[in-house]
Amino acid sequence: MKKIFFLSVFFVSAIYAQVEERDTLFSRTGEVDTLFAVVPTPVFSIGMSGGVTLINPVVINDQIEFNNSTFDNNETPIRSPAQWTLWFAFRPKNLPTYLSLRGEMITASRTFAYEGIVTDNSGATTGTFNGKATTRYSVYPVSINSGGFIPKTLIKFEVGFVYAFAKFTDETDLGSYSTSENSYEGEGYGFRAMVQQVMPILPSVGLTIEFGYRYLHLDEFRDSRGRLLNTIEANYNGVSMLLGISYGL
Repeated sequence: MKKIFFLSVFFVSAIYAQVEERDTLFSRTGEVDTLFAVVPTPVFSIGMSGGVTLINPVVINDQIEFNNSTFDNNETPIRSPAQWTLWFAFRPKNLPTYLSLRGEMITASRTFAYEGIVTDNSGATTGTFNGKATTRYSVYPVSINSGGFIPKTLIKFEVGFVYAFAKFTDETDLGSYSTSENSYEGEGYGFRAMVQQVMPILPSVGLTIEFGYRYLHLDEFRDSRGRLLNTIEANYNGVSMLLGISYGL
């Protein structure tokens, strides 16, 4: 969390230097000729999007395959989990580039059903129950980026540094007997690149189509007691394809 705080302070500090000149806040002002060159005053924009990211976290998928064998299930590997994004961009005056801060969420889960056996003190079987084991994989990348516009087009591009926090949760449901839950938290670093097509629908509102690539390696996982788990890691490298809406710029 300290890293996220530091990145946020850095981003806000860059904006504060020009915060006194916000005449075109959240507005294109119809200046099409200068929209993709420089702007006379700072401009802000916000947006949100959703879609999928194409990844192959090998260690996680190996564990899913092992669980399928153990529980006689047929859960699919993680290949295209959902991704949600919220971003905020700031374009300084007299520059053709902008800065952006993005927060993302990538999430997937897999559930393995099984039949458990109940025994007495002598070890004799006294009954059965239906149970299930569920693992949720949630990753939260935060990135600071620098971007620009391809001249005379509505195409944006940006590159940036990524920090990500991850939380993997294992939940075991023993039917009417009990449930248990264990969580593992890790972090990682990487970079990202993106190309985004903007399609205006109002003077300051546009639909967006985004294609991006992210390199992200997650490790340093620890359990609830803070013990380091060297056997858990994940590569969330891959291409993302998102649709969204933007306001401003």
